[in-house]
Amino acid sequence: MVALITLLTFWGCYWAGTVINEWILLIGIVVIGTVIPGWTVLHLRREGLAGLGIRRRFLVISLIVSTVMGIGSAFQLIALANELGIAVVPHLLSNLLVLWEPLFVFGWLFLRWERAFGWLPAILLTGAGFTLQHIGAVPIEAAVGFGLFAVGFGIVFAFVRNLAILWPLFYPVASGIGTLQAGFAMGWSDVVSGAVLVVVQAIVVTALVVSARRRASDKDRLI
Repeated sequence: MVALITLLTFWGCYWAGTVINEWILLIGIVVIGTVIPGWTVLHLRREGLAGLGIRRRFLVISLIVSTVMGIGSAFQLIALANELGIAVVPHLLSNLLVLWEPLFVFGWLFLRWERAFGWLPAILLTGAGFTLQHIGAVPIEAAVGFGLFAVGFGIVFAFVRNLAILWPLFYPVASGIGTLQAGFAMGWSDVVSGAVLVVVQAIVVTALVVSARRRASDKDRLI
């Protein structure tokens, strides 16, 4: 239920951030996409970072698969960028810095829904949720296309439940292709804002991890 509420709220932030002001989306990413999932998983459920898909298990194989699939998809990205006359480097870097999306969609929504309903419903719900997230911000056909992308990512993610299989290479390259196909080109200003956002997310998650460990340590001393 919490995951569903965050999805619906984030949908509003995504739409408002696209149509009204970008700051609404940025605030939504930090609060709804990072703080709430982190607090729920680390403090309330006490699952550790593994509850967000950040884990050591299957790390090496995840990185290998991500690298192979990312490099394999990069040729399509480069060809499409050249065809559209888009600078590929800032566009790829901007998508690479979109850590918040795989974290929110797969590290949070997918893993919550898988726990509640199983892996197959989680894949389908993630695709539907990703479509919903973009409705109003992009044309409906683009939103559906993004949802189909999410289903494919969900299938891959379900094998290892480790975000390393998506980020930092496979997901950004595929996202770069999808955004170009939808008519969204990213430049150096997006690289800067993305870098700042990643740093903020890292600080938030680190603070939540430290506070959760300190809380657990204090509880153990009391016992």
